[in-house]
Amino acid sequence: MLTISDITLPTAVDDAWRDYQRIGHVHNDELIGGPQWDVSDEAALAAAHADSECEVHRYLAYLDGEAVGYANTRVNIVDSPDKTSVYICVLPEFRSRGIGRALAEHIRERAAGYAIYQAWAMCPVPESGDDALVPPTGAGAVPANHPAIRLALGYGFTVGQVERVSRYDFATPSIDPASALDEALAHAGDEYEIVAWEGAAGDDMLADLAVLRERMYTDTPSGEMTVAEARWDAERMRKSDEERLISNRMFRTVVRHKPTGTVVGLNELMLERSNPDAFVDQWDTVVLAEHRGRRLGMAVKAANLIALKEAVPTASSIITWNAEENRHMLAVNEALGFYPILAEAAFERRA
Repeated sequence: MLTISDITLPTAVDDAWRDYQRIGHVHNDELIGGPQWDVSDEAALAAAHADSECEVHRYLAYLDGEAVGYANTRVNIVDSPDKTSVYICVLPEFRSRGIGRALAEHIRERAAGYAIYQAWAMCPVPESGDDALVPPTGAGAVPANHPAIRLALGYGFTVGQVERVSRYDFATPSIDPASALDEALAHAGDEYEIVAWEGAAGDDMLADLAVLRERMYTDTPSGEMTVAEARWDAERMRKSDEERLISNRMFRTVVRHKPTGTVVGLNELMLERSNPDAFVDQWDTVVLAEHRGRRLGMAVKAANLIALKEAVPTASSIITWNAEENRHMLAVNEALGFYPILAEAAFERRA
């Protein structure tokens, strides 16, 4: 018998939380072939409790008493309270039994009334001969017969964008990051300097970083997806840093415009503390529009590669996401040695 239970965020790790995390670990391991995206149950719970901006509802599907799938909805109550993100995951050996649809129906009942519903599905890169689903941008594709794609389409979602998931291996770069940095800075000129550090940002950086965080929302290609305008200030950045650092090491490199003292470019790398084998995740990379065309994106990315490897000699690989239509940033990544490993479809449905 299939049952679905609401999961209340516990004060300490319990059986339901362990099951919820285990299903996510199996799914991540299936995607990347190992445990490098795993987070300890305790670290995941601490991060969930610290999240002050999102309202998350979690559900577990049980088949004859065994946890076989989960779902969640996530609402950013600060920036977009009228929009919810939906995620559904079923263990591989229990797929094609209607469990994903049952979770979708459960969400439809529990998460009614939002103006916009969004969902994401990470898949293998389509192979030649596969039926491919292409977004309206015409950039990128995902395999149309993938279970997650079929489930989203079956519930009235339309694909709005495809992102490329890329990997960088420190052992096999396409170019020495130090050479890439030198070339980029020579092109940029003497008006720019690199600043790199680990941990929270100092008070002198927060206001500029808030501007760059806002630009990540407005400047990054979003295809046909609805993106809410976000307002960031120094205090919100400070709180964000505190929450991120609960379970991550955070490495930032910025480029500063020396004549004005303004931080005009940023690259962020995050490393999960609870997993000694964790991949590094690349988060924001952005350059203010008025300073583009000077290879500052290459400069901050190469400089942060150097800084992270010096701080964590055992770091093996970095994973990053880019819109397939973001050709400029993809070109920077490819030049450094990033290569595609997965494709992620972004879906949207309006009420």
